[in-house]
Amino acid sequence: MSSGNVYFLGGKRELFVDDFFIHSLTGDVTKKVHEMIPDDVVLVLDEPHEYSNNSGCYNSIIYDGERYLYYYRAHGRLGSENSPEEVSDYVLCVAESSDGINFKRCQVNLHTSGYNVVLDNESTAALIENNEKNFCPAVSTAFYDTNPECPEEERYKLIVTNEYASNGGAMYLFVSADGFDFKQKSGRFSLAEKSNYDSANQAFYDPETGKYRLYHRGRFDAGGCWKRTIMTHVTEDFVHFTDPQLIKFDESFDALFAQGQELYTNGIRPYFRAPHILLGFPMRYVEGCMTPGGHLPYPAEIDTMKHVMDENWNSRIFSRPNLALRKFQVKKHMRFALCATETVLIASRDGFHFKGWQESMLKPPPQEDSWFYGAGSVAIGMAVTKSRLGYGAPDELSFYSPECCWGDGCTRIRRYHLRMDGFVSLHFGPSGGIYTSPFFIFTGGNLCLNIATGAFGGFKAELRDENAVPIPGYTFEECLPEIGDDIAMKVRWKGFGGDLRKLEGKVVQLAVQARNADLYSLCFTHFQEDPALPPYI
Repeated sequence: MSSGNVYFLGGKRELFVDDFFIHSLTGDVTKKVHEMIPDDVVLVLDEPHEYSNNSGCYNSIIYDGERYLYYYRAHGRLGSENSPEEVSDYVLCVAESSDGINFKRCQVNLHTSGYNVVLDNESTAALIENNEKNFCPAVSTAFYDTNPECPEEERYKLIVTNEYASNGGAMYLFVSADGFDFKQKSGRFSLAEKSNYDSANQAFYDPETGKYRLYHRGRFDAGGCWKRTIMTHVTEDFVHFTDPQLIKFDESFDALFAQGQELYTNGIRPYFRAPHILLGFPMRYVEGCMTPGGHLPYPAEIDTMKHVMDENWNSRIFSRPNLALRKFQVKKHMRFALCATETVLIASRDGFHFKGWQESMLKPPPQEDSWFYGAGSVAIGMAVTKSRLGYGAPDELSFYSPECCWGDGCTRIRRYHLRMDGFVSLHFGPSGGIYTSPFFIFTGGNLCLNIATGAFGGFKAELRDENAVPIPGYTFEECLPEIGDDIAMKVRWKGFGGDLRKLEGKVVQLAVQARNADLYSLCFTHFQEDPALPPYI
C-alpha cells in the first residue's frame, strides 16, 4: 500500500452520497436514497401582492446565525380561465423564522409593491441597457456570505438574473447589511454565450477553496436538440471569473440525459455538517409534450406542437389530476400542463465532478393541484429543525417545496424533513453484510456512527491495520454488538470501550458488519469517557 492511497480523514464527517469512502460492500448491503417526508404547510402566498400560482419558485433559505430568512418570488400568471393573464409585476419577498417551522412575513416596508418586498422592477430599472425590457427581479437567489474577509455590511447577497439580456442573459451581485435593503454591488456579468439564465442561478462561499462558486443554467447539444444542465465558474470578487465549465456527471447519471432528463435548477451548497462535500438538489425536468429531448420556441401554441404529439397523448393528460384546468393550461402553454418535475440528489468533492443519484428524493405529491411544472421542487438551502417526535428525538433537516404551481389557486410552501445526514444510507438487509472503508488516518478518540437498526438487527465494527489485518482488541469478535437509532452512536470494544486514542494518527481501515440497519454517516470525535455501568444485579 502506498501513501498515496491513504486518505487523511482527520475529524471530518463522511457520508455515503458518493463512492469516495467506500472500498467494498459484501453480502446483503446496498446504497439507498431516502425520500423527503412531508410536514405542514409553513406559508400560504395569499397576500394581495403575492397571490399567484406561479409564486414560490426559485426560492432560497439562508441562516445568519440567529434566524432563517426565506426569499421567494411572488405574482405572475394565474391558472384560472376567468382570471387575467398577469396580476402585476414579479417581486422578491422575504419571510423569517427562528425555528425553520413557523414563518412570518418580514415588515420590510422598503417598496410600495409590498411590505415584505426586497426587490422589484423599480430596484432593477437602472440595470436595463439598450432596448431591453425590464426583467423579473424575482429570478434571484440569496446566500449568506461566510467569507471571513467579507465586510459586515455585505454579508447578505443576491444573485440577480436578467433573463432578457442580450446573448442569453446576464447576472448581477446585490448586497445588504440586514438581508432586506439590497443595493447593486457588481456590474453585469454574462459568463457563457447563450446559456439561457432563466433559472435559479446561485453562488456561495466555499470554505474549502477560499473562493466563491457560481452555478447557473447551462445547456448542451444532444443530437440536434439542446438540454438544460448546470454550468459553473469560480471567482474571488464577482468581477473576474474562471472560464465556464459544464459540470460532469458519473456515467450512469449522464446517460439519463439521452432518455429525456434535464436539470432545470441546481441547488448546490456545501453541506454544513461536512463542508468538504457539496450537495445539490436540482429540479429534474421531463418534457411531457414533446418527443424526448425536443425543444420548440417558447411560448408555443398547441397548433405549433401537433406534429410532436405521439400516441401516448391521452395518457399524458388523463393520468394527471384536475383535467379541466390541465386542458385550459394546454391551450396556453402546453409544457406547464404536461411536463413533470421532481427533486434529485447530486454530490461533489471538487465542485466539478458530480455523482448523480437516479432515484427521486421528492416527487410531485398526489394532490388535485399537483403534477404541474414546478411540483416536487425544493428551495435552495435547508434548515435544522426540531423533530415533531419530541422527547429527546434528534434534530432533523428541513426543505421547502412549493405547491399549486400553475394550479387554480395561490401557492403554498410545504416543509419536508429528512434525518440528519439522511440523504443516502448503506442499507444492510436481513441477511447482513459488511461495509469496508478505504485506508485513512483519523484524529480523535471515539468513533460515532449515524445509524438506525431494527430490534432484530444490530451492528459491530472492526478496525484493521495498514495491511488490512484486524487490530487486536478492535476486531468484530471483541466489539460490543449494538442496536438502536442515533445520529452519534459510539462504537465500543470489550477491552477498550470506545477509546481509540492509541490508533490516532495511524493508517487504519474500518469495517462495519450489520443487518436490518441503515448507516448514514460516520465521524471520529474527541474522546469522552464511557459512562459508568450500574452494578449488575
